[in-house]
This record gives sequence, C-alpha cells and structure tokens, in this order.
Amino acid sequence: MTYPEHTGDHNTRMKSQLTTHLPVTALSIILFSLISVLSISAAPASAPTFLAGTAKVEITPTEQEAVNLLGQPLRLRDPLYARVLILKSETQSVAIVSLDLIVFASQKVIAEAKARWGVDQVILCATHTHAAMAPRGLYIKPPAAPDWTRSPKGPGVAVDWPGLSADPWYAATEDKVVAAIGKAMKSLFPARLVSGKGSLESAYMAHNRRLVRPDRVLPLWENPDRRPTQPVDPTVGVLRVDDLSGKPRAFAVQYACHPVALMGAGVVSRDYPGAMVDYLEQELGSDCMAMFLQGASGDLDPYDLHNLRGENRFNISRQAGISLAKGALRVAATLKPQSDTLRPSLRVKESLLALPHRNGTQTTDVGLLTVVINQDLALVAIPGEPFIQHQLDLTAKSPIPNTFILGLAYHGRGTPFVVYIPTAQAVKEGGYGAAECSFLAADAGERLINEAVVRIRELVGDGKPAR
Repeated sequence: MTYPEHTGDHNTRMKSQLTTHLPVTALSIILFSLISVLSISAAPASAPTFLAGTAKVEITPTEQEAVNLLGQPLRLRDPLYARVLILKSETQSVAIVSLDLIVFASQKVIAEAKARWGVDQVILCATHTHAAMAPRGLYIKPPAAPDWTRSPKGPGVAVDWPGLSADPWYAATEDKVVAAIGKAMKSLFPARLVSGKGSLESAYMAHNRRLVRPDRVLPLWENPDRRPTQPVDPTVGVLRVDDLSGKPRAFAVQYACHPVALMGAGVVSRDYPGAMVDYLEQELGSDCMAMFLQGASGDLDPYDLHNLRGENRFNISRQAGISLAKGALRVAATLKPQSDTLRPSLRVKESLLALPHRNGTQTTDVGLLTVVINQDLALVAIPGEPFIQHQLDLTAKSPIPNTFILGLAYHGRGTPFVVYIPTAQAVKEGGYGAAECSFLAADAGERLINEAVVRIRELVGDGKPAR
C-alpha cells in the first residue's frame, strides 16, 4: 500500500539515486524511454472496429435417419449446414445462426452458447427449406387432426420443444451448433460491416400465392405464366463483413420466398438457399462464408413448383439460387464500408408480447429481438412466418432504410414458433395461412411491427424510452 504523505519523499530519493549512480548518457536513455512509453499510452487508439467470427458445421442426417415432416424416408442429395456469424462491439455480441432446416428453435442451444461462450444474444434462423430433415417430435401424421401446425393452442403448447432432443440426430445437431458458435467466438477478427438493399429482377421468384377473389381465396401454389400478383417485395438485403484488408469474410443475404420447389421430391436438399450460398462462396472465395436469412415469406412462393418434373426440378431450384446470388452481388458492388472515424455501434432490445389468440381467451408470449447496427441496418427477429405486407409496412415505418425481418428466427424468449402471421385483412379474406395454420389474433402481426418500430426508434435515439 502507498501512503500519500510519503510519496513525495520516495520520489525524491529515487530521483537522487538515479542522478547519483547513473552516467548522464544512461539517464538520458531511461528518460527518453519513459517519455516514449507515456507518449504511446497517451496517443489516441486506432479507430475501433467490430469483431466478427464465422463457422460452418455440417448437420446432414445419415441415409438411415433422413425423413421429412411426414416421417417419410428421403434420399440424400445435398449436405445440410449450420452457419454462424458473430458480430461483437465493445458492449454487445450477437450470434446469427442460419440452418438448412424447415424450423429450428432450441432453447438448449441458446442457453449453452451464452453460458459456455459468453455471447450475449443468439438468433436461430431456419432457411425454411421444405426438403430438409425433421426430428421425430415434429412429424405431421395425416389424417390426425388437428396436427401441430393447425392446433388452436399453437405450436408452443402442441409441440414438446425440449423433447425434440430425444431424436439422436436433433440432439447431435444441437451439440454441433453450440460448438460452432464457440468456434466462431474463438476466431474473432477486426471487421468492417457494410449493408444495403436493392431490387431483384428474377425470372424464378417470387409471387404471392394467395389469389384473392370476391367470394374466396384460392391457393396459387405455382405461377408458371408469371402473372403479376400483389403484394410482393422484390427486395434483396445484403450484410457484408470485410476484414481490415478489405477482403470479404462473410456475406449474408435476406430475401423473402418459400423454398418449396423441392418439397415432395423425396430428397434432402437445401433448395434455392443452398444454391445461393454455393455460388456466392465460389465467387467470393473459400475464406468468405455465405448465409441465407429468410424474410417475411408467409405468403410468397417461387414461380415454379408442381409443374416441374425430373432433373429440371433441381435445375430450376439451382438457377433460382444463382439468380438471387447475382442480385445480391450487384447490390454489394454499390456499397462502401463505414468510415474508420465512426465508432461501431451494435444495439439490441428484447420484447415479449402477450398476444391473444383469435378464438378463446388464451394468450401466447411472442418474443421479438430488434438489432440495430451502425444506425443504418436493423434486423427484427420474429419466430414465425409473417406475411410480406408486414415487411413492407416495417420498411415504410422504420427510420432506418435497411430494415429487414428475419422470419422463423428464435432468440430464446417466448414461444419457439407461431406458424403463420397473416395481416388483419388476410384473416378477413380467409385462405391458407390466414384461416388455417394461424392461431394468433388478427392484429398480432401489426402489434409486432409496431413494437419493432418503437424499439428501432429507441435504439437510434429517435423515439420514446423503453416502456
């Protein structure tokens, strides 16, 4: 312990000893060294940057394990992956995980990743490919009614989500994802982020699959004639992560469209999101990890579905993914990294809304995670399938131009999955996704979007304080 009353005498003695016992040259060298060290310490630090980390792990089932949601066996055609992107500022860290599955909501993964690797938030995002593996606890077995997607109680009650780990493949997948998050956290590098969006002109997707007529709504599962439909959102969003040399290390693409072209083809496949990431990694190099983030795809399908036959079915799916990848690369080519003089910002808000059911007096807690990056990118994670009008409404209301919904995205709070989130107008009209496979109150989507807008404004300092 140093006592203040003796400090001055001690310093005087030390200075006297240095002067008495050291030659002038040696003393000069010591003083110069001390001045240099102090100067370096006092100099402004280099401009702060984000830290980022990536990891990819294969989660493909074996040939003996591979089954779809109906429990029917599948042939292996594509490998399935979980892709992890860590973004870390001085105060916050977020792990975004994209999985080649129809849905993935594991509280176990989120809890273990936070406890073992110290990440603050985990967002599990399913690409929603309908040609993926399904664990036993999610099987839909017609004609049993109602199945868990149509239960008026909602999937939060109808599905034993922790019990999905009883399936050996699912349990192994959970372990692999936790390990991949750890690998990404251990490989953090200084990074610059750039984001943006642009219009996608594609001959492959997407159209609105609800054909609204005065007396009823018909399902428009495919649209080979490319008839105009509304609403749609031909917007592709991009988040590119560069290292400090300017080399792309991660490339995330957000787009809204159901990956259903290979549904019922009898194979395990990543559908168009898989073709998209393969093309991007081919173009950007093996050091860059690509990932797909599903948007508000609740009522959007690719143009081609049942009209496809044979190998052409796989070719069309591949071309759709390549088309999306090329569109994303065109958007990215127009973007410039943030200035080094600006302090990186990563801010997060959690919301938990008790949303009433459409029928009865029950409510379901639905978690919303809002992430704002650098004041120019907002991500809103929703554990369900919002209709595309919600994405259009959020874009119109948000103070941040690059505002993207992450559909089928679970962050650990509230119910793991709420199936479709239609608009109030769609509920009045009826049809698939609105009158069935949907159980929340008609205004649930509007409530979620309004909550997201409040949180975004709060995070950018343009709104009311947290309620």
